[in-house]
Amino acid sequence: MIALKHRLPLVSMPDGRSVFLDKSWIIMALQQAAQLHGHERWPVSFALADAIVIYLQQDLEKNKVSFSYLEEIILNLLTSLHYDKIAASFSLPDPPSTLSLLELAHEAGNGYELVFFQLLQQRLQKIAQSNSLALKIDDLEPCLKSLSHRSKSKLHRSLREEVVNYIRNYGSSSFFQQYRSADVPFEIELS
Repeated sequence: MIALKHRLPLVSMPDGRSVFLDKSWIIMALQQAAQLHGHERWPVSFALADAIVIYLQQDLEKNKVSFSYLEEIILNLLTSLHYDKIAASFSLPDPPSTLSLLELAHEAGNGYELVFFQLLQQRLQKIAQSNSLALKIDDLEPCLKSLSHRSKSKLHRSLREEVVNYIRNYGSSSFFQQYRSADVPFEIELS
């Protein structure tokens, strides 16, 4: 038997990959649709996401659902509760993206920081072109230790500032912004 994360099915994406279903993904998508109709923060999105999660955990007997089926479940719930305007503007975005800085540091190998920043730029470009509403960047401290260990010329603190500023500047760059809609907020979480 396979144990699924939080007893939720995997979501089969249109590109063939499978992703974990996270309640925050549903909440963000519902809030995005609600914002288009003047609801800055729509508390109902939390209750609706809970209802969807409970349905998927208890009533659905599948280990995997398609992206389009998940979107259909959400639209049916919105319509059945008479949130027709929000349902009309609802579109399930790509799931939140994740990026491990430590994996990039390891992939950079002996190229140290130069290759690391090239890899970081490539990953950020790919994420910018996705439909995702959020990016979670992990492993900053382990990445810094890995890069600082190899490169004695950089101090840990200055390398930290360089990585954080690079991500911040890229997020506000014209390249990144050309792929993102001005109406759709994009959250970057760095840990």
